[in-house]
Amino acid sequence: MNNERGYTLAELLTAMAVTGLLLAGLLFTLQEGRDVYQSDAARAEVQQNARVALERMLRELRAATTVTTSAANDVKFTYFSAAGTNDTVEYSLNGGQLQRNQTGAAGQPETLIGGVQNLVITYYDINDVVTTTAANVRTVDIKLTTQPENPTVAPQNVRTAIVEGRVRVRNE
Repeated sequence: MNNERGYTLAELLTAMAVTGLLLAGLLFTLQEGRDVYQSDAARAEVQQNARVALERMLRELRAATTVTTSAANDVKFTYFSAAGTNDTVEYSLNGGQLQRNQTGAAGQPETLIGGVQNLVITYYDINDVVTTTAANVRTVDIKLTTQPENPTVAPQNVRTAIVEGRVRVRNE
């Protein structure tokens, strides 16, 4: 029995403490990595949603033949669609949702994105002077401010994304 070697209680406790510290450090590192991933994914979603919605609005406005409503957060216009028809479309902000309403289309209005904090549309005439008269609109500026659709789930550091665009209306 004198030759049998083993570990003392002090050695076991020390090994367990060191292992516990290493595991705690690893857990902390993994949690930080997860938080960064969630934050970046939420930020990318907010920016992508805003960019996609703005690009769609600008593409359709670029082909607009007539602007019929020119409000600060609502624009209604007729454009020549890819299908070869004149379609009347209205973009408006309704309770944090950017909606697209196409006259005569099924399932309207269509929600493009949620989590919209602000939609500012500015209209300019042929001389680049701000106008509110729909018939005089030649250029349209759109500023879209978005946030996560569900702010309670998104990380705190993901606040808003602001995208802006300007388009000259065809007005034939």
